[in-house]
Amino acid sequence: MSSTSQTDVWVIGFPKSGNTWISYLSSFCFNLPFGNFGNPKESQRREWVKALTSGGNDWPILDGYRSVQKTHKLPNQVPLGNGLVIYAIRDPRDVFVSYHYFMRSSNAKILGRLRYFILGLVGKRSQIKWFLSSWNKHVQLWTGHTKLIISYDKMLSEGPDYLAKIFGGSPFVVDKEVIRTAYDKFSFKNMSGGRKPGAEDQKSFFRKGISGDWQNHFNAQEVALFQKSLELYKRSII
Repeated sequence: MSSTSQTDVWVIGFPKSGNTWISYLSSFCFNLPFGNFGNPKESQRREWVKALTSGGNDWPILDGYRSVQKTHKLPNQVPLGNGLVIYAIRDPRDVFVSYHYFMRSSNAKILGRLRYFILGLVGKRSQIKWFLSSWNKHVQLWTGHTKLIISYDKMLSEGPDYLAKIFGGSPFVVDKEVIRTAYDKFSFKNMSGGRKPGAEDQKSFFRKGISGDWQNHFNAQEVALFQKSLELYKRSII
């Protein structure tokens, strides 16, 4: 694939916000090759996913763009140029739960795992406060760069119709049947190796595939820590 240029589509979000899923759906729907910006060696290795996210499908490409690039980096770390930014966002309570399990798995980088472990020695509240500081900064900086925001939670609750509303207008021209096919191809069952949404594998990158799991993990005092971030989330998806 050619080098990243100013005409890329950027799918960006805080880690564990559905970025990978939204990137694959976007790559498939836009008929553009997928790239993991800054981490090419960590791009998807499964052959069937590569085949579906390499472009070359029998429907039009998104005119004027070269590729779909996924990243979690901050704006000053990304060569945006005139590229198109899609921001992926998710209920911060669920993001924390997914992030928590991710940082305890071998999928996370060792320095990040060590930092998170040290915070945990002080207590879960310290982990939550550190997480929310990083999450708030990421959301506030990126939502200042785009109004094209995709809610992971609405993608789950409303299905292909939600994405069709977003991909059905300028600059997108994506057939609804292509979007429905994308949802089918990249379903949680397929991405997780056969599990249904809600069937948990704590060691898997695709752990559970649902919204609302946070209710199983926080007490009332911990939930209260998320209030301001939850208000930011709700404002962002209106």
